Amino acid sequence: MASPQPKPALALNPELFHISFGPVSTKTPTIIYLHGMISSHLESANMAPYLSDAYHLLLVDLNGHSNSAAITPYTIPAMADRVASLIRRRARNGTAHVVGVSMGGYVALDLARRYPSLVESVFNAGAVPLQDNRIAVWMLSHPGIVWYLFKLSFDWLPTSLVQWMQSRRGVIISDELLVDMRRNLRWDVVRDVLGSMLLFGSKELAEIRPRVVGVAAALSEDIEAMRREGLVLRENGNRASRAVVLEKAVHAWVLQYPELFARGVRAWVEGEELPEEYEALE
Repeated sequence: MASPQPKPALALNPELFHISFGPVSTKTPTIIYLHGMISSHLESANMAPYLSDAYHLLLVDLNGHSNSAAITPYTIPAMADRVASLIRRRARNGTAHVVGVSMGGYVALDLARRYPSLVESVFNAGAVPLQDNRIAVWMLSHPGIVWYLFKLSFDWLPTSLVQWMQSRRGVIISDELLVDMRRNLRWDVVRDVLGSMLLFGSKELAEIRPRVVGVAAALSEDIEAMRREGLVLRENGNRASRAVVLEKAVHAWVLQYPELFARGVRAWVEGEELPEEYEALE
C-alpha cells in the first residue's frame, strides 16, 4: 500500500495577493494601490489603465480581504507590515509610491511613518486622524453599527438595487467587486480595522517624512480634518506635503472619477501641479 503523502506546510509569512503589470523596465517607478475596507484590488480596475502606460503597478488585496482573506491580523499596522514586505520583494528598486483609499489610506500613512525608506510618496484619499471628531470616534467605537450599515447598504439588498443606488452618486460598482465586498464583509475584519483606525492620531502623523497629499471628498468627508492633516505634516518639517479637496466627490471617488483620480496620482508622483479640480486647503 502506498504511503500517505505529506501535507504541504503552510507558509509562516504568506505574501499578500497582488497583480503586477506595466512597463518591463526596471527603471519604471512602482505605484502600489491599497483599497478601502471590505473592498479589493478590483476597486482600482477602471483607474489603473490610466497609469499602466508609464508605471509599474501593484494592485493588492490587503489582510483579511478577498484573495488575502486568510492573512491575519486585520489591523492597520499589520497590513502596513505586509505591504512593506511586498514592496521590498516586488517593487522596482525596492521602493514605491503608495496610493491608499480610506482604510488603504491609513495603511499608507502608517507605512510611511514606520518604513520611510520604502515610500517615495503617499497619495491618501480620505484618511485623517479621528480623535477630534466625536461622531467618528463614537462610530468607530461601536463597530457593530458600522457592520450593520454596511450589511444594509451592500449585502441585504438585491445586486441591481445596490448598483442603482450607488450609480445615482456616480459610483460604479462592478458585479465582481460587489461579490468581493459581500465576501469581505466579516465582523472580525470590520471590528479590527475600525479599532486600529482610532490609534492613528496627530502624533503619528507628525512623524511621517515622505511627502503626502491628502485628498478630502467634499460631499462625504471631514474637510477641516484634512486641512489639519496638511498643517500637522508641514508644521513638523514635511514641507512638501499638501491637503486638497475635491468638490462633488463622495468617499469612494476612485469609483466615481477614475480618470481624475489617476491624473492626480500621476501629477503627485511626478512632482507636478495637481489638476485644477484638486483645490488647496491652505
